[in-house]
Amino acid sequence: MTTIPREVLSDHFQERMQGRRIVSALFTTFRFEPAFFETQILPAFFDSALSQADAIRLVQLEVSLRELKGSIAVYYDRNGLVADGGSSKLDVRRIAVSHSTGIFHPKNVFALVEAVEPDEAGHHARTLLCACLSANLTRAGWWENVEVAHVEEIAEAGHTNLRDALIEYLDRLVRTVVGQRLNDELRKQHAAASDIREFLRGTTQREHRSVTGRLRTHFHDGDASLPDFIRSVAGNALQGMCLEIVTPYFDSGAESAPLSALLREFEPREVRVLLPKNDRGEAECPESLHAWVASLPNAKWGSLPEDLLRRGKAEEAKRRRVHAKVYRFFEPVRAGREVLYIGSTNLTQAGCRIAGRGGNWETGFLVEVTSPQRPTWWMSANADRPRAFAPTTEDEGTAASGGSQLVVRYRWDAHEAGVLWGGKNPSPALKLLHSGVLVLDLGQVAAKEWVTLARIDADRLEEHLRSTSIFHVVGESTEPCLVLVQEEGMHARPSVLHDLSAADILRYWALLTPEQRAAFLEARARVMGDADPLLARLAPLPVESTLFDRFAGIFHAFECLEQHVRNALNEGRTREADYRLFGQKYDSLGTLLGRVTENVAQGKGDRVEHYVLLLCAQQILREVGRDHRAYWSERRAEVKQLEAQLESAGPLRSTLAASNHEMPAFLDWFDAWFLERAEALEPETSA
Repeated sequence: MTTIPREVLSDHFQERMQGRRIVSALFTTFRFEPAFFETQILPAFFDSALSQADAIRLVQLEVSLRELKGSIAVYYDRNGLVADGGSSKLDVRRIAVSHSTGIFHPKNVFALVEAVEPDEAGHHARTLLCACLSANLTRAGWWENVEVAHVEEIAEAGHTNLRDALIEYLDRLVRTVVGQRLNDELRKQHAAASDIREFLRGTTQREHRSVTGRLRTHFHDGDASLPDFIRSVAGNALQGMCLEIVTPYFDSGAESAPLSALLREFEPREVRVLLPKNDRGEAECPESLHAWVASLPNAKWGSLPEDLLRRGKAEEAKRRRVHAKVYRFFEPVRAGREVLYIGSTNLTQAGCRIAGRGGNWETGFLVEVTSPQRPTWWMSANADRPRAFAPTTEDEGTAASGGSQLVVRYRWDAHEAGVLWGGKNPSPALKLLHSGVLVLDLGQVAAKEWVTLARIDADRLEEHLRSTSIFHVVGESTEPCLVLVQEEGMHARPSVLHDLSAADILRYWALLTPEQRAAFLEARARVMGDADPLLARLAPLPVESTLFDRFAGIFHAFECLEQHVRNALNEGRTREADYRLFGQKYDSLGTLLGRVTENVAQGKGDRVEHYVLLLCAQQILREVGRDHRAYWSERRAEVKQLEAQLESAGPLRSTLAASNHEMPAFLDWFDAWFLERAEALEPETSA
C-alpha cells in the first residue's frame, strides 16, 4: 500500500511563506468561521512570531494587515456562515456569494507574495501561491478533519498552464457578486482579486497540456463536468488505469450517476470508493447505494489506514472525519504514473455537474505526481456490510440554518450604513437583531439596489458592531437567518486594543523593531486584562521618568511616525498611512490627539508638554500635506477632522498665554520657529 503524504495544513503554508511577505490574498470557502479564520488561519501567512493569546495575536495582526501593499478578501457561501466561534475584527473583506443552481463550494487560497530580500536590481520578486483544497475556513477544516490540498507556484512573468483559467475564474467570481458585466472600476472594488488578476496578466499561457509525456497542472473552475474536464486535459492517458475515489458525500439515490460516468469515460481496471463512517461506525451513504457499488464487477468499497483517522496515537482516540476529495488515477505496472484530481468536488451530481450546466460551483487541480516507488492503493478493500447507515448531505446542514439574501454594509470612515436585498422582488418586512435585541427595523427593502440608512440607524448599527459583526435577520424565512456585515473604511474602526495613554502611544511610535513592538503590545494587552488566562501574568515594569516622558522623547516619536507615513506613501501603501494618520487605532495620530484633548479638558498632565504635542501634530500634517498633495486632496474630510481636533485644544494656548504677560509674544515667536522645518547645513570644506 502506498504511503499517503501527510502534513499539517497551516505548517505547509508557513513553510511556503519563509523569506516572503504577503501582498494580497483571496480565499474562497463554503463554510466560514470568521473568528477562527482571523486568529488561527490568517497567521500562517505572516512570517513573524505571534502571541499564543488570541486577543494579543489580533492586535499584532491588526498592525501587520495595515502594512500590506494590497488587501485580503474571503468569499463564502451566504448559507455557510458559522457564528459559533465569534465575529470578525480585522481589516479583511468578507463577501457572501449566492450560487443560483447549487452551493458555492470552492476552497481556494490565492496568495500573492514577494521576497523579503531584494535581488541585485533591488526588485522584490513576486510569486502567486495557488491552492485547491477540500478544507473550509473552519476549525473542523484546518484542525480536525482529514483534508487534502495541493499548492502550485506561479513565478513573476512566468509561463504556466493556469493563467487563462485563473483569470476567468476571478472574473466570474467578481461578476457573480456585482451582478453585471465587469469594467475596470468594478474590478478595483474587489482589490484582492484585481491584484492577483493583474499579476496573472503579466504571465503567459502555456499551450501544451503535457511535457515529455507528463501532464502539467491544470485548474478546473467548475464550469465543465468533472469527467469532461479530466478528459479534456488528459485525453486517453488515464484509460484503463486504477481509480481510487476519496469523498465524504454521495447522492441519495440507489445508484451513483457520477461514478457511472467516470466508469464509462475511463474504463478503469479497478475502482475503490471510500466508505465514510461516523463516530458510531455508521456508514454515511444510502444503504441501496452501498449495495449497488458492491455489485459492480470492478468496484469495491475502501477504508483508509486507521492511524490516519485517529486524532491521537492512543487506540481509544476519537476518529477524524474524512472530508478530503481526491480522484486518484494510477498505473501499478509502470512505476511513478499517478494523476490526481484534488479540490472541492464530491461524488454527487451537483458536485460533478453530471446533470448539465446546473449544480454546485467547484474547483480543483488535475496534477500528475512522481514517485520513485510504484504506486499502489491508498485504501484497503472493505467487503463487510455496515451494521447501520446514516446518510449525510454535502450542504453540511446549512440549508436548515441558512444565510440571508440581505447584504449589510457599514463604512467606519464615513459613519454610513446601507443594505441591499439580493432577491428578484422586494423583501418582506425585515428586522436586524443581535442576541435577541432589536438593532434595526428595516421594513421592506427594494431589490437589487443599495439603500442608505438614516444616520440614527447607522449610529445604532455602529454601536453593535463594536462587539460583533454577525447579526440575525428576522422576517426572511420561518427561522432567523445569519448575516455578516461588510465593514469598510476599517482604519477608522476602533482598535481591538483600547485606552493607551498619550505617553504609551509615543513610546510605541519610537520602537524600532517588530520584536520591540510585539513585546510592547503583549505587555499592554496583559495589563488591560485581555490576555489568555493560561498565560503567566507578570506585573508590569515600573515606568521611569526618561527622555520619552519629556521633549526629546516627543520629538523622536513624531519623527518616527512621520518617517513611517512617508515610507508608506512613497511605496504606495496608502492604507498604512490612513491607519497611522486618520485611523482610530491605539497608535493612530487621531487617537493621540483625542487623549491630549481629554487631558486638557480634565486639567490633567503638563500643559507645556500638551502644547508641544499639538504643535508636533500640526507640523506633521503641514509637512506631509505639502509633499503629498494628491493624497492629501483625496482625504480632505479626514484632514478636517484632525484639524478640528487641533482647534478643540485652542483654549490650551490661551491658558498658557495668560500665565505671564510676556507669554503671548513668546508663543507667537515660538510657534513660527517651531513649525518651520529646519534644513540641514552643508558641511564646510577646507581649502
